[in-house]
Amino acid sequence: MGDSILEKHNQKIKFIVYRIVSRFGISLLRRLFPEYFAKEPLAPTDRYIEYPFIIRNLPKPPAKVLDVGCSGSFFPLLLASFGYDTYGIDIRNYPILNKLKFKNFTFVKGDIKESPFPNSYFDVITAISTIEHIGISGRYGIEDDPEGDKKALEEMVRILKPQGAILLTIPFGKGKVIKPYMRVYDESRLKDLVRDCIIELEEYYIQDDTDNWIECSKEDTLLVDVKFDKYPLCLLKLKIKNEIDPSQA
Repeated sequence: MGDSILEKHNQKIKFIVYRIVSRFGISLLRRLFPEYFAKEPLAPTDRYIEYPFIIRNLPKPPAKVLDVGCSGSFFPLLLASFGYDTYGIDIRNYPILNKLKFKNFTFVKGDIKESPFPNSYFDVITAISTIEHIGISGRYGIEDDPEGDKKALEEMVRILKPQGAILLTIPFGKGKVIKPYMRVYDESRLKDLVRDCIIELEEYYIQDDTDNWIECSKEDTLLVDVKFDKYPLCLLKLKIKNEIDPSQA
């Protein structure tokens, strides 16, 4: 089962890379993302699971999409190439824009806890392995704020359209804070984080002994000895609570 899931995700990642290569050429891709072209084979990263999850839960273009914490990621450019009205926000610069220009991609340097966007602006907001870092000092120029992740999600809810979706990926399992890296969410911390939302879809993954990702139950994540470089993943599709049928709450 694990092999078939990994193969399916490998095919989707290959398709993503193909789209970028077909538009910009392999030489530019090598310059932008040298880590993806290392001579040694790379172990499957979080993105093998996260990108396909995001893509299959997006509405059709030209929906307005915000990618939170986009610095260093080619994912917003992929969304723009698909025809989405794409925005990115990060407290760091987005250096890729020095080499590429997109008419339907807008980067905003700023803090997602206090964004400049108006209410109910986006159809979809993505936060791919991002929110667990917010409020943990020591990386990415972030200041300590124990409530930083909650403030960020509250702001996402504010700028999301009433029928929109937040696509969130986070480390999950035995809850802890691993400074200066990230939070690992447990069920209690996750419930507190998404208190203004309804979880419409949730998936959980762990890595086997060969680092391949396999889908698992929420309970299986608690068996993993969580480390800063190896942890289970939780993938979520969230809706604003007030826009959900009360019978589903």
